[in-house]
Amino acid sequence: MKRGSKALVLFLAAAILGGCTSGGAKKEASSVDFQAKMEFRAPDPAAGKRPRILFVGNSHTFYNDLAGTFAKIAYDFGQKSDVYELSRGYYSLKQYADPENEMGALFDKTVDGKKWDFVILQENSATAFSNTAEEEMFPYTRLLDEKVKANGGQTAFLMTWAPKEGMKEGFKKQSREELQSMMVKNYTEIADELEDLLIPAGIAFMRCAQDYPEIELWNADGMHPSPAGSYLAACTVYAVIYQQSPENCGYVGELDKEEAGKLQKVAAELVLN
Repeated sequence: MKRGSKALVLFLAAAILGGCTSGGAKKEASSVDFQAKMEFRAPDPAAGKRPRILFVGNSHTFYNDLAGTFAKIAYDFGQKSDVYELSRGYYSLKQYADPENEMGALFDKTVDGKKWDFVILQENSATAFSNTAEEEMFPYTRLLDEKVKANGGQTAFLMTWAPKEGMKEGFKKQSREELQSMMVKNYTEIADELEDLLIPAGIAFMRCAQDYPEIELWNADGMHPSPAGSYLAACTVYAVIYQQSPENCGYVGELDKEEAGKLQKVAAELVLN
């Protein structure tokens, strides 16, 4: 992973339809080769001694305590951190960027005038893989990013995962791979524009589903993460923020050691190799 380099994701040449909302012309997004070698921008600096980290998102963040799982992984490696979370079900970054919104006002109160080393922003997945992300996601990420940087912090975008079985729009079924490819496109575009960090948890899901199909990453609803899925996401956050491999971590939560080891490997190879 090269310091200061753009998030670089390799695409296949064949184009697919990537939008998921009704109305308007569909954008085309190239299908991502999730197994290709990828490079992501490294933090500058990487997490040091006892960093202050704020997770901002919705149920994809608070399911299975993603922030707490990340903190426990870091602690197992001797890395103490102060980790906090702002989350509410169904919330989008648009709502967090609105000072008239209850959670938006809380975001401002939490961030303004306070030094956070990292603020990790998680967009509503339906917005993130939408063909209207330029209107519904990008303007609000810019506002939030400006507030984080004004207080000396680094912004990181937590790319989530597409629904396990894809989604139907009218009579058309969009696959998990199609939706994830559109999410990759949108997150990569805004992260590159703002020169921010990208935590590719959704890509880690795609790789793990291909390499270790026996591991169930999704909850029974097919949308939210299972404990294994949250653990994989937390390992990916650790690899990006600390620029260190989560492999051989002794903290495995409710997973067995072998399963956790596979998830650690997926995150390490995606982010650091």
